[in-house]
Amino acid sequence: MNSFVVNSQSSSFVSTVVAALRAVTGKVSGFALALHNRREINELASADAAMLRDLGLTPTDVEGALAEPLWRDPSTMLVAAQMDWRHSAKAAKHDNFIGLHA
Repeated sequence: MNSFVVNSQSSSFVSTVVAALRAVTGKVSGFALALHNRREINELASADAAMLRDLGLTPTDVEGALAEPLWRDPSTMLVAAQMDWRHSAKAAKHDNFIGLHA
């Protein structure tokens, strides 16, 4: 009969190795996602300004996102730019509404 003895030192080592593998796996999957999103955004670079405007973006937003370092996900910049656009559009509507009733 074989028995396997686990002491606290080997258990600690195993948990450290598992944590390191999880960290590496997370970084690799994040990098793969960033590359995938970069390819998708690269297709947006060929879109005309009117189409981008319908999405709440400008050509400058797309260029800025693609200028990010390779390991960063450029989609986060586009989401931020779109949120800024929505916020400013909502504020402009509010200001126009207030102006009509003043």
